[in-house]
Order: sequence, then C-alpha cells, then structure tokens
Amino acid sequence: MNLTVRQLRAFTLGAQFASFSEAAARMGITQPGYSLLIRQLEEELGLSLFRRTTRRVELTEAGREILQSAQRTLQQLDETRRRAEDFRDVRQGTLSLAFVPSVGCSLLPPTLSRFAEAYPGIKLVFHEAQAVGFAEHVRSGQAEIGLGLLLQPDEQLAFEPLMRDRLVALLHTRHPLASRATVTWKALTRFSSISVTTQSSVRVHADRAAAEAGVEVEPTYVLDSLTTAVGLVRAGLGYAVLPSLALRSMDLGGAVARVVEQPRAWRDIGLLTRRQFSLSPAAMAFAAIARAVAPAFPAFGNTAGRPHP
Repeated sequence: MNLTVRQLRAFTLGAQFASFSEAAARMGITQPGYSLLIRQLEEELGLSLFRRTTRRVELTEAGREILQSAQRTLQQLDETRRRAEDFRDVRQGTLSLAFVPSVGCSLLPPTLSRFAEAYPGIKLVFHEAQAVGFAEHVRSGQAEIGLGLLLQPDEQLAFEPLMRDRLVALLHTRHPLASRATVTWKALTRFSSISVTTQSSVRVHADRAAAEAGVEVEPTYVLDSLTTAVGLVRAGLGYAVLPSLALRSMDLGGAVARVVEQPRAWRDIGLLTRRQFSLSPAAMAFAAIARAVAPAFPAFGNTAGRPHP
C-alpha cells in the first residue's frame, strides 16, 4: 500500500469541511486536482470514503472508520517534522560533553554560559574525567564532543587545538624559590612536591618535562584534586606544578606562580571528536562557541596571589 501525506491531508480536510471545493482551496490546489487525490486514495484503499451529493459530501461508514487513524498519522508526521526542525535549528535535543577538571573550572564555564544563552532548549549531559578517561568517553560515544586534551595520537579521534596551557610552579610566598622570576626543574627537586594523580595530564606533562631536564620528581603528596593541591601549597607544605588555565579561577592568596624553565612545559587544549562520525547541530554550535571563547585565555606567566586573608 502506497499512501501519501497529501492524500491523507486531502481526506481529513474533506471530512472537516464537507466540501471538496473548500478543502481544495485550503490545500491551494484546483478542485479537479483535489478530486484526483481522493480518487487515488480510495483506489489504494479499495474503499469509498465519501458519499457525494449535489450540495455536499459526507463520509461513508468506511470513511468515518478510518478518519481518526488518518488524523493521528498526520499529527505524528507533523510532530516528527517539528522535532527534526528543532534538532536541525538547535532548538531542542541533548548534547553529551566530556571535559577534564582543569578545563571545567576555566574555559568551560564561559563557553557553557554563551551556549545556554543561545540554545536554551538543549539539555547538556556532562562527563568529567582525568585525561585518560576523558578520551575514552569520546572514543566510546558516551560523549559526542570533548573539551580537553589528547595525551597521544589516536586513529579513532580527531583533536582540534584551541589554545596552549602553560604549566607553572605554585609556591608559598615564603618558599625559598618564590623570589625568583623563573624556576627550573632541577631547582624544584630540592623541595617537597605536591602532585596530582598519574591519570591527570598535568602529571603526565610535568613528568615528561622533568625527565627531559634529567631529573626525577618523587611527590611527597599525591592528590586527585587541583583545588586541594593549591590548598596544600598555601599551607606551606610544598610546591605544586599546576596548569595555569585552572589557577585563573582559584584563590591563590599566600602563593605565587612561577614559570618553570629548562624546559618549559605546555599542554594543548582543544576539541576532541570521533573521526568517522558527523557532529550534531548542537555539537557544532558548541564547538563554534568554544573557538570564540578560547582566545580570551592567553598564556599565563608569573603572578602573585591575592593577599592571604
């Protein structure tokens, strides 16, 4: 059976107005054209749907029987079309997003603020994870798009760099190295170290830079949270190598950040997606906003923390 939407719409309009001429006018077609649609529908169904008189038309028993079904079908098709248009125009839908913690407290909030203002009908589902788990969320499809970094090339993933994030040494203001303009990895090894877990990209990049400098860092404290690491530095328990991106949003009172040299360490922060999959309109809109927001986060150099309360 090969019914068309135009045939069903012609049928329901004819039933509504009990007039072929009125139904034809509502469809914007001639009456002969309308009559042809009804005849084709009746032939397809093998039923007579209308009883025609010189003054009006009325539904046959068969016509009355299938009218509600035809109306429901058209309503469902209209709803399908509306949902498709909403999805295409980013008015409704769901976007699943992965991010790393240091991005979650820096680049992500202003990006989300703009996105939510522009596309209030999009529901966001978040997956926060350290760098290793972050990539897996995108690779597995749990997250359609990620905002973070890629530790090593992956043939299944596409990475678009948006900015560079410098790693800096956070020191208590009374730390022996705090008065220096910059510090070296070798100089830092003489002091207690506060580090994040090896699952973090911060730890991975810091260890790589230290190895390149010919030194090995044995952390005194190993933590999951960047915020806790900052707290321990402010308490004078040691230094921490942390991403400058995350430090922008934290209270550094009682601490100073110094660029670590020989060598300097950077992370590329950007968008992570799956290579073989097209992005939804919502994901493309999010990516465009992230590209616009990222330039507001230039490289972060030495800084003094706010006065300790």
